Parts: sequence; structure tokens; C-alpha cells
Amino acid sequence: MSTKEAKMQRFWNVAAIILYGVFLPLSCLFLIVGESIPIALILFWFLLPYIEQSGMEHLRQKELKR
Repeated sequence: MSTKEAKMQRFWNVAAIILYGVFLPLSCLFLIVGESIPIALILFWFLLPYIEQSGMEHLRQKELKR
């Protein structure tokens, strides 16, 4: 794994921890209180793994062209 790939993977890991470890529990708390969850946030939770996979594949293809 190249340095750029390692940095990008670290970024995606931190993004996932923030989204699933912070925003998901907060949204569940808001649901209990009576607020509504933004639909865009729910879609982003389901699409994050595909976005990460696509971004990493794009970076690998870019590194192979060098």
C-alpha cells in the first residue's frame, strides 16, 4: 500500500468513526426526543462504504498509471 493509499484509508476510517460513532447515536437520541432524522444523513450512512470503495479504487488506478 502506497503512502497516499494509507493516508486516504486513514481518512475514511476517521470519517466512518465520526459518522457511525457520533452522528448515529446522536440521531437515535433525537429520534427518542421527537426530532426527525435528515434523510440525506441516512442515505450517506448506507452509501459511505460504496463511496469509500470507489475513492480507493480511483486512487489505486491513478497510482498504477504513474
